[in-house]
Amino acid sequence: MIMSKLGDFISSSRRILSISKKPTNKEFWMMAKIIGLGIILIGVVGYLIKLIVSFF
Repeated sequence: MIMSKLGDFISSSRRILSISKKPTNKEFWMMAKIIGLGIILIGVVGYLIKLIVSFF
């Protein structure tokens, strides 16, 4: 039972790795910029919430 599930997982993982490709340099930097902006946006929202709560 467990070996069957493990074998299915390994074959599924191999299939995904064979289909996927390495991102180009342009794609990588685009994703890095978007992720960085998202992290900054979440930090700013958290800081604003902290300021609002500290005044009340």
